[in-house]
Amino acid sequence: MKINDLLFKQKIKPLFTRAVYCSIATVNEQGQPHITPIGSVVLNNKNQGWFFQKFTQGIPNNVVHCKYATIMAVNDGAWFWLKSLIKGRFNQPPAMRMQVKLGALRPATKAEMEKFQRRVKLFSLTKGHAMLWRDMSNIREFEIIAYKPVFIGKMTHQQFH
Repeated sequence: MKINDLLFKQKIKPLFTRAVYCSIATVNEQGQPHITPIGSVVLNNKNQGWFFQKFTQGIPNNVVHCKYATIMAVNDGAWFWLKSLIKGRFNQPPAMRMQVKLGALRPATKAEMEKFQRRVKLFSLTKGHAMLWRDMSNIREFEIIAYKPVFIGKMTHQQFH
């Protein structure tokens, strides 16, 4: 799907920003798929983004022989789904896949770390925040090759209008 700047700004970026987590699918040496949940996917623009790689095992092993992956975000908001079900249509995409080429792992910049910490600030006083997100230091950039919308019958035919 061809994505222009306006479509990216109004439909795609908000979906990935609001998603609690995204799924990243890679393939191992034997050709078997592996899906990893990632809560830190950030889209810089319509062509590239990054995510923190901290607890993953499949991605670093799989990227050695295949740099391509698919990232999927799903809008899991109850109000979004209830409103859409009542209207019988999605005005915004309920989910989106991106085919990407993964880059090298690198240290995060201070700005990247601060951006992520703002995203999880609500949980900053919890024990879980300290265990999961306090030391987020390495990111993996990716280049977006293609957008693949998730279509769910007639309810999704107007999601990009």
